[in-house]
Amino acid sequence: MKQACRSLKTSPDASAHPASRHCPFTPQRHAGFTLVEIVIALTIVAVLAAATVPMLKGFQDERLAREPITALLKLAREARMRAMKEKRPYQVAFHASGFTASRYFNPYLQLAELNEFLTAGESSTVVESTVEEGDKTDIDSGGNVKATELPLAPPPPKYDEHWSEKYELPKEVKYQIQHWYDAEPTLIEGEVVKLWVFQPSGVCQPLKIHVEGTSSVYDVEFAALTADIVKETVDFR
Repeated sequence: MKQACRSLKTSPDASAHPASRHCPFTPQRHAGFTLVEIVIALTIVAVLAAATVPMLKGFQDERLAREPITALLKLAREARMRAMKEKRPYQVAFHASGFTASRYFNPYLQLAELNEFLTAGESSTVVESTVEEGDKTDIDSGGNVKATELPLAPPPPKYDEHWSEKYELPKEVKYQIQHWYDAEPTLIEGEVVKLWVFQPSGVCQPLKIHVEGTSSVYDVEFAALTADIVKETVDFR
């Protein structure tokens, strides 16, 4: 015997607006995820994660491989800025263990002299004036008369004669440099020291550098006017 589902709501105009009907024997469907859908979603997440990890590792390896180039660009910009600011030449010295930026002091710089300069810079201290402002005297009057209120030429700026910044290359990295007048690149090894000089005008020599690591090879060219990178090629092994 079939049981009829009756309307729970009656109205005079039922024909115009049919009432909602509800049958207590009709099964209700609830919203939710089935086990199959959950498994599919987890599988997709796992596949994406597996693809992302090597990609992130690749970015990290690329950043580490390019670190010498990034460090050299930073040293070059700092040396160029100081050369223009202080109106005296600065340099980046290339040696077997890395790059060192400092003021320019010897066109025939040897590795022993460079190490001596760096050692002296580590032990040097900046000497500040101990004369108080009110105790300054007028040198033209013999040094016994207090300084007048007349405007005088400002004192020359004090520069750090032993300033230097150094980047240590990883032991497995080898590199060569080539100036515009070099017929062939020079391998930087042993006692070899090469200089990249920045003039007070900011002009420097164009430079090519070949950096070879365990997983990559970089060939980079630096511009003469700005010391910026104008060409860069990379070969990942």
